[in-house]
Amino acid sequence: MASLLKVPFILSSAITQHVSFTPPNVPSSEETIPKTFNERVLTRFIMYGFPIMKTFYWIVSVAELIIITSHTSDSLSVIQAIAQHAAGHGIRDTPITFPFILGTTLAVVGGLVRWWCYRTLGRFFTFQISVRKGHHIVTTGPYAIIRHPAYTAGIMQLIGLVMLHGSPTSWLRHSRVLDIPGLKLAVVSWLAGITLLVINLVFRVNEEDEALKSAFGDEWTRWAKVVRYRLIPGVY
Repeated sequence: MASLLKVPFILSSAITQHVSFTPPNVPSSEETIPKTFNERVLTRFIMYGFPIMKTFYWIVSVAELIIITSHTSDSLSVIQAIAQHAAGHGIRDTPITFPFILGTTLAVVGGLVRWWCYRTLGRFFTFQISVRKGHHIVTTGPYAIIRHPAYTAGIMQLIGLVMLHGSPTSWLRHSRVLDIPGLKLAVVSWLAGITLLVINLVFRVNEEDEALKSAFGDEWTRWAKVVRYRLIPGVY
């Protein structure tokens, strides 16, 4: 019964991760700011890495849900039987732990804040640094607190996902599912992608500030004087 309580947590983290890694708007080539090396890397990652990461996350989430369901109903699903055969032994369910709760909370809250940013900026929110037709500086919602709330939320979400699936008591590490050939390499690649993304976001803050300052001049300067912090209120 306790395992069934994990279901809404698993689904909520998967859904918010999917939303966060899906571009709400795509700018035209004329609207994008000339790309730096860092921006070119991120653009490629958005095009190819994000779909792969979303697909992999859904596969892991659905697999865990199947294991929970099959164990709860005292039956063995076909998918579980195949996975057990591939791993060479039974794949176990894992209990609810503190890292599971904390990781899910960070992932879901981070995803919801990013969705709030999408709603606040509307069509101005793009994954590429861009200035769109009719663009102006938005100073409401999360943008009245820090200048780059979507990055803060994204980093929070990524930390939560790593905690959720990378802790010693996580399902991925504790259930023996990583003994399935090739899966450990896929997980390492996923973690490498997350690390690259966090590093890119930190460097991108300055690039975006400079691009917006250049595009909006005094409008951006007035906003930056009121909203002084970039990522963490009162700190940075």
